[in-house]
Amino acid sequence: MKLTLIKKMLLGFSIMVLLTLLTGLYAVLSLRDIRQMSDSVIQRDLPVIEASSRMTETLLAQDLYEKRSVILRDPSVQTLFLNRSEEFRLKLALLNALSPEDQDLKAQIQRLHQEYHQFFKEEQNYLDRKEESMAKAVSEGPMQSRLNEMIKLLRELERRAREDQNFKTRLANQLSQRAFNITVVLVVFSFLFGVGFAVFINSNLSFSIKQLQEAAHYIGQGLFDRALNVKATDEVHELADSFRWMSKRLKELGEMNLDANPLTRLPGNLAIEKALLTRLQAGTPFAFCLVDLDNFKAFGDRYGYIRGSDVLKKMATILTEAEKALGLEHDFVGHIGGDDFVVITDPPRMDKLCERIIHDFDQAIPEFYDDEDRRRGYIVSRDRKDVEQQFPFITVSIAVVTNQKRVITSPMQVAEVAAQLKQYAKTFPRSVYVVDQRRTV
Repeated sequence: MKLTLIKKMLLGFSIMVLLTLLTGLYAVLSLRDIRQMSDSVIQRDLPVIEASSRMTETLLAQDLYEKRSVILRDPSVQTLFLNRSEEFRLKLALLNALSPEDQDLKAQIQRLHQEYHQFFKEEQNYLDRKEESMAKAVSEGPMQSRLNEMIKLLRELERRAREDQNFKTRLANQLSQRAFNITVVLVVFSFLFGVGFAVFINSNLSFSIKQLQEAAHYIGQGLFDRALNVKATDEVHELADSFRWMSKRLKELGEMNLDANPLTRLPGNLAIEKALLTRLQAGTPFAFCLVDLDNFKAFGDRYGYIRGSDVLKKMATILTEAEKALGLEHDFVGHIGGDDFVVITDPPRMDKLCERIIHDFDQAIPEFYDDEDRRRGYIVSRDRKDVEQQFPFITVSIAVVTNQKRVITSPMQVAEVAAQLKQYAKTFPRSVYVVDQRRTV
């Protein structure tokens, strides 16, 4: 069977994908084993070590209270002993839940603690009958022996848990090292195969690739109408046809404003920066008007993004119509994104243009509200802290930055000044425009 270019590539890619899957599968399985060991250490060994240590501390505290009880005969000390006894039983129950292993040791500890607790009661009875010698005998005899045995068993539990922890840690390290070595081998083999496959494909496509590179060079120079002399057969011929289609499509797209906002179709950030930079480099006077909608988020939360999009499209129409009516041919209208727009005009026209925008917007915005909200003059929505509040109708704030009174050297400087002015404009409860009056020092 003759292998076409596509079949060769599919075969090579299939082998590479298979090698990649094998590498990934082995790495995942190794990580799973290591994870299981780590989880066992974290969920069993370490808690057992911690619980054993704390139970030993509890027993020592019980022993201290028991000795004080014999000497002081204070009921409050007896209560402390009993509280520690209950705490020990709870920790023992938790220890049983943490690990089902070593049940023999835990059963012995439980039995010894019950006997220890029973001997304490016996000791207290002797004290109540003022038989101090008998109480002391119980304290120094069976109670002390049970205490020592329990501490010994708890330390044995802790020792076993530490040995199990060390064993799993060593085993995890061995698995990790082995997984690393095998993964490296698989990766290196995959890399070598990929390089060999690439060299093989390159040797078969060298001439055709050069022709396609020449075609790409013409496209890169914008020579979309230049004939593509790509002579090839099979799949390369189809690729040449794709280049011809791409050349035609790029020519069409080059005549369109690809930076346009998809909602309003106004020029976007790249076009805005270019328009502003052109004026800065030429040193011509300009008025950069940053147009922002206030309470727009509350409107969107109340009515949804579709009606919010309608408001944005209406604002785009208002800006475009105002610019056509009052501006010049070189004036610029753009859409930064969201509810932020830009108008760049000459300083003598900025006042009338801003007044026209505010007037037209304030006249149009009530139409976007429901009758009930329109009668009330506000809507009820939640603010950014999720607190329900009353929000007035959307207003427009316009921050105007000019180079009449200050030296402006970069679009970044314009953006910073406009952002400051916008925050100031938003402090007014109505539609307003503010103009930067600061001078260069």
